[in-house]
Amino acid sequence: MVRRPAAVLTAVYGTALALFVVAPALPAVAGGQDVNAALSDVPAMLLLGGCVLALLPARDGPGGLVLLVLGGGLLGAAFTVVGADPVANLAKALFAGSLGLLLARLLAEPVVVVAVPLFAAALDVFSVTGGPTELLARDSSRAGDFLSLYLPAWGGGRAGALGVADLVFVGFFASSAWRFGLRRRATAIALLAALPASLALQLLAGGAFPVLPMLAAALLVPNLDLLPRLLRATTER
Repeated sequence: MVRRPAAVLTAVYGTALALFVVAPALPAVAGGQDVNAALSDVPAMLLLGGCVLALLPARDGPGGLVLLVLGGGLLGAAFTVVGADPVANLAKALFAGSLGLLLARLLAEPVVVVAVPLFAAALDVFSVTGGPTELLARDSSRAGDFLSLYLPAWGGGRAGALGVADLVFVGFFASSAWRFGLRRRATAIALLAALPASLALQLLAGGAFPVLPMLAAALLVPNLDLLPRLLRATTER
């Protein structure tokens, strides 16, 4: 029982590291810089989401999650300082995913499954030009470096950035779905798809597009018929 989660974790993190390392050596996709950046971002985003979901077996161990948060945060900061983006990305994914799972463990109330996604989505929409997602994606300051995961472009350079906050919410929403008996597989697939989908909508919109509403929809929409039961469980206490 222990070996399978460990094997999955190793495979996902190993594949992500391999992609981040070899991406600059891959041939750039024809069609322009934007096309190449978009196609470079999609597998990177999916793998980073997978890095978070691979941590789900640890969701009920708060002590272990605290250690992962501290370890991932320290390693992410250290690798950012030396400019090692590939391993910094993995460490930040470990930090963000563990933090999301830990927060879901601490806020293990049925109403939170509905309230937090709606609140986070509304806040991100309101602050779309300067909120957590967009601010972290554009911030070129030193603080922004620590709070962003930089995605490598095929052929060299950076294709874009993903905010650490986005992966925190992926972990939080996934852990909530697991904890309260929601549709696990459908929710996991929706959360993974929400990251590149938000990128596609941003390209179509020609400007900023918030990620958190997409993640909130990925949790709530596949489980709409199950949410009333959760809310009733809260009111009947």
